[in-house]
Amino acid sequence: PPAPRKVVTHPVSGEPDASSLYLYGRSDAPRIAILCAGYPDDHECFQAFASKLAKEADCLTGVTCLPGYEDREDRPFDKREYGLEDVAGGMREAVKALRAESTNADAKLFGIFHDWGVFPGLIHTNRTIEDGSKDLVPDGVVLFDVLIAPHPKANDVPADRRDTLHETVVTLTYRAIFASAYLIRRYVSKALAQVAFIAGMIPLSLMRLSPTLDIDAKVLEKRHKPVSLDRITYMAYPYVSMFKEMLGIGSNTGGAHLPLDLVNTPVLYLYGTEKRVMFHDRRSLAMLEREEKEGRGKSGVVKVEKAGHYLYLQQEELCLKEVVKFVTDA
Repeated sequence: PPAPRKVVTHPVSGEPDASSLYLYGRSDAPRIAILCAGYPDDHECFQAFASKLAKEADCLTGVTCLPGYEDREDRPFDKREYGLEDVAGGMREAVKALRAESTNADAKLFGIFHDWGVFPGLIHTNRTIEDGSKDLVPDGVVLFDVLIAPHPKANDVPADRRDTLHETVVTLTYRAIFASAYLIRRYVSKALAQVAFIAGMIPLSLMRLSPTLDIDAKVLEKRHKPVSLDRITYMAYPYVSMFKEMLGIGSNTGGAHLPLDLVNTPVLYLYGTEKRVMFHDRRSLAMLEREEKEGRGKSGVVKVEKAGHYLYLQQEELCLKEVVKFVTDA
């Protein structure tokens, strides 16, 4: 991946220098964008996209990742355990660090999120809207392949069909495998967690219950720095938080939904078609399609053919074109 112009660190949950931000583009650019992927990715998968976006949209871009997802010599990846509140707070600190690196006080801010990065990205967006932190509120949000629920106060939410049995089984099975592996690693044994992960993934593949296809497996295989199995089981911690919230255990993470005002905070959603199940809330998808069709604002949906979960790598030119148009028009 292209080397960043600069690397800065930021705190997470009061711990200084807990996470890094890779910067591309000039400091006085009229736009700034924070990029964050999800499981099981550190900065690498977004670096090329961020570098090209910085040039084509005249944008200062900063690539971060979920807390604990990077492995630095001065800070091992499993230094501590994190929950969704830590992840959400880390995103706020990342945006503050990016804003501090900008010398343009009027620069517009955009959030670009993929997979689990969508959750802290939208939590940050909604919370900063509510608390009036104007410098930290994104002027627009780009979501890659994951789209979560509408705002709970949204009016005229489209009706949704129930998931099919196959969709339910696929969605719950892989999440349960990931969450179980993390819990075994934390409370029992790292080695046993890896055995359990492999034991779960083999039948998942043989029975074609994996949500993604070979097109995405090839992306993971081409990584510049392969991720160890121990690190993969550690990085599954968000799935534990997901099941806790589903079961009503612990505090609810507020803000994990679309913005209420999709005109003032437009959302562009891009998704790949080459998957066994889609990772979007169909109600939110219909809302964004309606916003676009009726010309209410800049929100919209882009369906990307011949691409899977990592569509911005598999169809980079198309995705970059759509994002450049979105951030320069918003």
